[in-house]
Amino acid sequence: MARAMANTIPAENQLVFARTFGVRVIEAWWRGLTEQEAVPQELRAPISAFETSTLINSASFLAEQIGSAAAKFDSETAAYQIGLTYTSMLPVEHRGEYGIFYTPPALTARLIDQATSANVDWAKCRVLDPACGGGAFLAPIAQRIMKTLAHCSPKLLMQSIGNRLHGFEIDPFGAWLSQVALDAVLLPISSPSGLRLPVMVTVCDSLRHSPIKDGFDLVIGNPPYGRAKLDVETRELYKRSLYGHANLYGLFTDFAIRQTKPGGLIAYVTPTSFLAGGYFKNLRALIGREAPPIAIDFVAARKGVFDDVLQEMALTTYRRAGEAVPVAISEITSSGGVVEAIKTGSITLPKDLTLPWLLPRNSNQTELVATLVDMPFRLADWGYGVSTGPLVWNRHKSQLTYQPGSNRLPLIWAEAITADGEFIFRAEKKNHAPYFELKPSDQWLVTTKPCVLLQRTTAKEQNRRLIATALPLAFLQSHGGVVIENHINMVRPITDAPKIKASVLAAFLNSGAADRAFRCVSGSVAVSAYELESLPLPAPTALKELTRLVESGGSKESIEAACSMLF
Repeated sequence: MARAMANTIPAENQLVFARTFGVRVIEAWWRGLTEQEAVPQELRAPISAFETSTLINSASFLAEQIGSAAAKFDSETAAYQIGLTYTSMLPVEHRGEYGIFYTPPALTARLIDQATSANVDWAKCRVLDPACGGGAFLAPIAQRIMKTLAHCSPKLLMQSIGNRLHGFEIDPFGAWLSQVALDAVLLPISSPSGLRLPVMVTVCDSLRHSPIKDGFDLVIGNPPYGRAKLDVETRELYKRSLYGHANLYGLFTDFAIRQTKPGGLIAYVTPTSFLAGGYFKNLRALIGREAPPIAIDFVAARKGVFDDVLQEMALTTYRRAGEAVPVAISEITSSGGVVEAIKTGSITLPKDLTLPWLLPRNSNQTELVATLVDMPFRLADWGYGVSTGPLVWNRHKSQLTYQPGSNRLPLIWAEAITADGEFIFRAEKKNHAPYFELKPSDQWLVTTKPCVLLQRTTAKEQNRRLIATALPLAFLQSHGGVVIENHINMVRPITDAPKIKASVLAAFLNSGAADRAFRCVSGSVAVSAYELESLPLPAPTALKELTRLVESGGSKESIEAACSMLF
């Protein structure tokens, strides 16, 4: 209901509305927490000012109801639910730009448990959450410290927590909610003693914040995700971990390495794309050199965990300046707020740390990963390379046309590749025209040689991540060439005589066996050229039976069986 209410507000006013609504919720929550006290503790003022306005009566009443209900839950759950309410009301562009997605308590608890297993000493460790919005990690860590130091006086306990926990947050409302969540956790001590925590959250841009002098024993959190445009100074600062486009969570990983003491830990919730993506090759090398991972948990399903996040997610723990050790891999599921972890194996990082890290994301992949690690061949050994379809259609709208004619070639869209691996020339989606009118300078857009076409965007929930078809030679010859749109990967020969025919390659890529292998590499919805070219493959000579079946018109079942035998 709160989101629906926010959607009625003009986009330019939604941020102010979301914060105003959030303030009313927190005020009601705090009253509910303290109303039984003889002298109720006053709600802390915002750490840094932010703009608010006046709520209409219905919105104010709803905020009061939400806040009062939150007071009946434990502080971590309440802060998370308040954070969800707030973030759901934010403008989509604002939420995307700053990567604002709060962490469910069950995953928070699992990551803190992983840090505990790696020997974090809650009695004396210094902790930083560099993107602490909502207090998802700071509040439960404060509880861990309270339990560990239960024998201490309230004064010493408050001093210990106040001195050792730190949070950075760019969103002033999120920073305030984090501090209030900490206050709520400490109420059982602060109320009877009259003591109060200092301000432990700094409103700042973490990536441009000067390093803390003494460093931290643990940097933990759920950093923001999303592509970032960097100014010259920031790109120079983080150049050691950058390759091409920058992603916020990659920058925050580099930042954490800088802030953590040798021997200390980094524990992050992030997308899994850093494990294999081409843009993260330098980050992988940095991690492997300076903070090797010791454990990676893959989140089995996004639904019900991060509903608004498209990427596959992982919980990763790193040891700063640690020795490279076999990395413990687990699959975690969350049901009813309870996390279950299933160990899927362990892996050793490749000698070339920039290469994709092959990992068993679930127990079904354990044996397959062991096989893939020993496969030295790649797509180039078969005689192929991968490039993206050259046409970015919205830069050439005036050249899209619905009728064939002089200087017009068929325009191949992703829907030409059917789910069962067939090629159908069609342009059925909105704004998709079937032909492209060439200008004299457009010859670079034209494809005249056979290749394999592969859809560029698929999700792990689909039956297959790899959906391919061979571009028919007869179609090319009848039209004199085609123009291929950039939502398609083109798997093209890099020699005059590839060792594998295009029709055999397409059959292989469409197999369940190839799909299972690719899922051990890919960690995003993009089927990237880099990951395809890095995929371990059997020797070309091992495909003789598959070649015979494809050329003789073998059944799908026999082709699938032959592909499975390759692994």
